[in-house]
Amino acid sequence: MKTILLALLCCLPLVSQGQLYMLNRAVERAASRVAERKIEEAVDRKVAEKTADYYSTLLEEGRLMSHAIQFEEGTATLLADSQPFVKGIADALRRDPAMKLRIETHTLVAGDATANLRLSQRRADAVRAALITAGIEGTRLTVKGLGETQPLYTDPDDEYAPLNQRVEFVKL
Repeated sequence: MKTILLALLCCLPLVSQGQLYMLNRAVERAASRVAERKIEEAVDRKVAEKTADYYSTLLEEGRLMSHAIQFEEGTATLLADSQPFVKGIADALRRDPAMKLRIETHTLVAGDATANLRLSQRRADAVRAALITAGIEGTRLTVKGLGETQPLYTDPDDEYAPLNQRVEFVKL
């Protein structure tokens, strides 16, 4: 891109500082768009590789557990890293328009049980909203916040206790 800019400058007898700045910005914006497009393509490829596995597990077993969907600590705000998984689930739902899911969210064992139950409900609602934003009809999605009621590990000091925080998709 810089080579193109230099070639343009050689062809222009008198280029003002302002024109040079504008040309440079145009080149930078074009390079940025190319980089963004490459990143989006890489993410789409990664999701496509995994979606078939996720989808087949959901069809075969009727349940899919995910630790890939993450939230800001103590909130129901989805982290950006969760988007590829959400996109994969949305793609799977688009491939089977009759499928309905229940979104179940679980929290850590530590903390107040009532607060964890409310937090998990808000998180389930957030995942549902993300799927609706991805184009899935809300009537196909139900939610259930389970808080700390179904832990995988009951000892909050266990090294695996963080795995209690998860999202499960249940085929209805």
